[in-house]
Amino acid sequence: MEKVVRISQIEKYVGESVQIRGWIHLRREHGKHMLFLVVRDGTGFIQVVLRDNVKGYEEVSKSYREAAVIITGNVTEDKRSPYGYEIRAECAKVISPSQPTIEEELQPDSSVDVLLDKRHLVIRGEKASAVLRYTDKLLRYIREFCVEKGLTEVVPPIITKAACEGGATLFPVKYFDETAYLTQSSQLYLEAVLPALGNVYCIQKSFRAEQHRTRRHLLEYYHFEPELAFIDFEDLIRFAEENIIHIVKRTLEEDYKILELFGVEDLEVPRQPFKRLTYAEALDFFKSMGVVIEPGMDIEESKERMLVDHFGEPVFLIEFPAEQKAFYFKRKETDGSVALAMDLLVPTVGEIIGGGMREDDYDKIILRLKEIKANLDDYRWYTDFRKYGSVPHGGYGLGIERTVEWILRLEHIRDATLFPRFVNRLLP
Repeated sequence: MEKVVRISQIEKYVGESVQIRGWIHLRREHGKHMLFLVVRDGTGFIQVVLRDNVKGYEEVSKSYREAAVIITGNVTEDKRSPYGYEIRAECAKVISPSQPTIEEELQPDSSVDVLLDKRHLVIRGEKASAVLRYTDKLLRYIREFCVEKGLTEVVPPIITKAACEGGATLFPVKYFDETAYLTQSSQLYLEAVLPALGNVYCIQKSFRAEQHRTRRHLLEYYHFEPELAFIDFEDLIRFAEENIIHIVKRTLEEDYKILELFGVEDLEVPRQPFKRLTYAEALDFFKSMGVVIEPGMDIEESKERMLVDHFGEPVFLIEFPAEQKAFYFKRKETDGSVALAMDLLVPTVGEIIGGGMREDDYDKIILRLKEIKANLDDYRWYTDFRKYGSVPHGGYGLGIERTVEWILRLEHIRDATLFPRFVNRLLP
C-alpha cells in the first residue's frame, strides 16, 4: 500500500517513496526521454521528474496542463528546485485528462474582464491559490484571538427586516409576502446576544448595494464582528489594536513563505498604542497638506490613504461628527455633536475596521430611530436590550478581504476574494 501524502508535508518524507494526487500545473519536456512537471494538490506545489522508463510515462507525456494525476516516487531534497524538493517518479497515472484549449483560456496580458470571467481557472494559479490559503489562516488567527479573549462565536441571520447602516445600500429580498434584506452587518443581533452570552463575535458575509468602483469595495464581503459588554471607548480601541497585533504576529510566524511569494518584506508588528487622530485633527492635517475638507463632510477613500500613507503605520480616526454615523452610535458626553466612533486605517488600503460605542440609553435609541423614520416595531427586539439590563457596550467590523489586501500588498480587492461581486459582476 503506497503512502499517500499531501505536498505541504512532503519535506517529512525525504528519502521515502510516497504517492501524491493532484493536477499538472506546468509541464516541460527535457529532450525526448524526460518530463518535468509541477504538480499541485491544493496544499502546495512540487516538481516531479519522469523518465521514459517509468510506467505511465507515455500517457502523461500526451497530457495537457490541468490533467488530474497520481504520481508515485521517491522524495529528494533539491535546492535547484523552486520548491526545495522534487519527486523522482516511479509510476504515474492520468486519472482525468485535460483539453488542449486550456492553453487558450488565459494569457499573460488577459484583460481584467477576462480574468474575472475565468476566475474559476485563475484561482488555480500559485498566487491566487495562496491568497485563498492565507485567508483560511487569517480566519484561524481571528478565532484564536477570540478564544484567548473569552468571546463566544454565534451565527446571526443573513436575511433581516431591520437595516443596520441605512436604507440606501440594502439588497431587497422577496420573503413570501414581505420585503426583507440581506444584512449589511450582524451588529444589531450581536448586541441582542450580549445579555445571554457576554462578549460575542461572528464571521460571516455582509452585503452592501454600493455603487463604488474602487480597489477596496465589494458588494458581498466577509466580516469579522466582535461585540463587547461593560467596556468604554478606550477598551474598545485597545481590543482592536490587540486584534491587529495578533493577526500580524501569527502571519509573520506561520506564513513567511506566502509573504515571500508576494514580495512582502516590510510587514511589522504595530506598536501599541496606535497613532490616533480625531476627525477635527484630521481636517487640520489635510489643510496643512493643501487639501480642504469642509467640516462635517466624509473623508473619502483617497484622502484616507493619503493620511495613513503619510504616517506609514496604522492610524485610528476617532470622534466623528454624529450626523455621519448610524443611529446606534453613542455620543460624547461633553459634546453631543460627536459620535464615539473609530475607523482603523492601514497603509496602502485605508479603512479596514469601523466601529464604536453603542447608545445604551433606551429613550435616546428610540429618539434616534424616530429621527430616521424607522418602523419601531421592526426594532422592538433590538431596543429591548436597553429596556431590560442595558450596559455600556461597543464593537466593530473588520473587513477580511481588505485585511488580506493589506497584509499581502495586493493591488485590488478583487484578488482577495474567491468570486468577487461588483456592480455588473454576478458571474461566475
